[in-house]
Amino acid sequence: MQGEGNIERYEPARLERRPLAATGSSGTIEMERAPELVAYWNVLRKRRWTVLAVFFVLFTLVLLGTLKQRPVYRATALLEIQKENANILTMKEMFELDTVSDTYLETQYKIFKSDTLARRVISQLHLDTIEEFNPKNRSRESVDQAVLARFEDRLGIEPVKRSRLVEVTFDSYDPQLAARAVNVLAENYIEQNLEVRWEATQKASEWLAQQLAGMKGKLEKSEDELQAYVRENGLLFLETEKGGRENIADERLRQLQEELTHAQSVRYEKESLARLAEAGDAAALPGLADNKLLQDLTERLADLERERAQLSSTFTPEYPKVRQVQSQIEQIEAVLKRERLRAAERVKNEYAAAVRREALVRQAWEQQQHAVAERTVQYTILRREVGANRELYEGLLSRLKEAGVSAGLKSSNIRIVDAAQAPKKPAKPNLLVNLGLGLLLGLGFGVGAAFLLEHLDNTLKSAEDVERFLQVPALALIPSAQSLNGNGRGAHGLAQGKSPKKELALAKKGPPHPAWFRIDAPGQHGTFTEAFRGLRTSVLLSTAERAPRTLLVTSARPGEGKTTVSINLSISLAQLGPGVLLIDGDLRRPSVHRAFGLENEGGVVRYLTGGQDWRQVVRPSGLAGLDVIVSGPMPPNPAELLSSERMRQLIREATREYRCVIIDSPPLLNVADSRILATMVEGLILVVEGGGTPRELAQRAQACVRNVGAAVIGVVLNNLDLRADGGYYAQYYRDDYYTTPEASTNGDAAHAAKAHQG
Repeated sequence: MQGEGNIERYEPARLERRPLAATGSSGTIEMERAPELVAYWNVLRKRRWTVLAVFFVLFTLVLLGTLKQRPVYRATALLEIQKENANILTMKEMFELDTVSDTYLETQYKIFKSDTLARRVISQLHLDTIEEFNPKNRSRESVDQAVLARFEDRLGIEPVKRSRLVEVTFDSYDPQLAARAVNVLAENYIEQNLEVRWEATQKASEWLAQQLAGMKGKLEKSEDELQAYVRENGLLFLETEKGGRENIADERLRQLQEELTHAQSVRYEKESLARLAEAGDAAALPGLADNKLLQDLTERLADLERERAQLSSTFTPEYPKVRQVQSQIEQIEAVLKRERLRAAERVKNEYAAAVRREALVRQAWEQQQHAVAERTVQYTILRREVGANRELYEGLLSRLKEAGVSAGLKSSNIRIVDAAQAPKKPAKPNLLVNLGLGLLLGLGFGVGAAFLLEHLDNTLKSAEDVERFLQVPALALIPSAQSLNGNGRGAHGLAQGKSPKKELALAKKGPPHPAWFRIDAPGQHGTFTEAFRGLRTSVLLSTAERAPRTLLVTSARPGEGKTTVSINLSISLAQLGPGVLLIDGDLRRPSVHRAFGLENEGGVVRYLTGGQDWRQVVRPSGLAGLDVIVSGPMPPNPAELLSSERMRQLIREATREYRCVIIDSPPLLNVADSRILATMVEGLILVVEGGGTPRELAQRAQACVRNVGAAVIGVVLNNLDLRADGGYYAQYYRDDYYTTPEASTNGDAAHAAKAHQG
């Protein structure tokens, strides 16, 4: 046929662009997905009305609740909790670092919110008679509990960091009542603190008085026992220089101890001199140098030796003068030796005397120590007991006096720094804060609802979804009428430009007339037309060797626009040149004939059930290059007719005479017709409704095709809302890019020619 040459010129282009192959894993497709932030933004734009609706509802509820809420006033008082010290400070306490433990402060905060203190304030202010705190229709016991609970709920304790200050707040509808409640609470807290301290002081005084009486009797008894022991043992005492009393025996023992120490030191000294004398070093003994006789003899000896030396230089030793000097020297040396021996003997005698004296003193000390030990051990015990009892008695007496002084002083470690004043402005409701909270809640819940709906939405909404879940390429994205001009329905819905009454009447009779959405219709939207031209290009470039000669267009379920896709794809292919045949294979609900204004007579059913040639049922569509075979009257057994050998013969022979044969078939999941026809064609196009067809149904339809050994060359996303994806596809289909259908057709042909050349 004449169309075969036209289609062959597109084969080089198909070598340049191959479809996305269906692999066993979607890992490669996952890597090519848009960034997550962009995907999130697209979801928000798509679900913007959901976000706005949830935001408006929550924001309105918060606004109405804030406006209807009764004003609440908050009064605040500032108190200081000082360190809990005695009223009379010691010198040590005056210079200590003034700190308050966290445990003490936490205890005071709990006391602020105690039930006892709250009941005192409630009683003084008669809060149980105020409607704000007293619920109606309740028993007395339940009223008391309810008033107490409401009072404690409105009371706030807020410590000031890094200080001993605490803020006490109270909320009420009445600003005067709020201020009075805080001030009365602070006054009762201070009064209660004084009462607690007074009671503690009284109890301490009573206990100290009891302990003091017992300690006094114990002290008197110990003193009597000490005096009786002194009398029985005849112990005498002397006044010391410091005014104290000392036992005579102890004094004697102390003196002997001192004498023994002195005797030992003298003996050590004499012993050292005696050892020098025994060593023969008498000249080194101390005291010899101070002896006048020894000094004179030593000087005389030195003079004689000097004189002898002078004479020896002149005379011989036998000279009378020399002999006389020598005789004098020997006499003086003998005297010096005798005196030194006498001094050494004296040192030895003194050492022996020192040893004997030490022994005598030690003997006397040991005797005195034994005597003292026998009589004073028990005395010491009794005296120590008397001292301990006296200290305890004096300490208790001092504490009792301090307790008496404290009881007489009305002072507290709690001070009111700033008393509460009646507030002039309400603390709640805070309109700006509540509206800000409503804004955040509204946006948060709105965004959450949008993502929840998106998560629950399991439909195919984009080319990425098709490639991800079906692992086949998206051949084209057919926009819906709403996304193009804001009215009408999708590509298989009510037509744009028709009156509402006519649309409703046609809708009641059956499916809308597909001719309303033919791309060659006058005034048709340019984006809609370009979408099918893109589908045409995708089909021509769908396989590597050559374009499929026979195509089956089907869908998973009815109403997804497969007939519209079949018709417009046929028209678009026919615009490239003659040789296109459109067969209405939907023998159950045919609609191709209405698109071209033909009578549904003869057609496929007449050919399959009769004996005439298939060429006799071919009819011109009214468009150059496009012929149509209508379905014909509905047979009782469509599946058996389509599975016959005559149907296969029709497709084989039509392929020889036409460059492209397109078959419009029933939905895959409803009947077996499409699966039968899928085995007779080279390629199958699956039409799904964008945002309407669940991916599970599309996957089941794809599985049905795969089970019969056929292949899906791609998917057409029909009735796609271009506004749902944030304008991405709307930008892709720009109206101002194309001028006229002829320009687009020429551009398509130019692209194919360029691919053919390259």
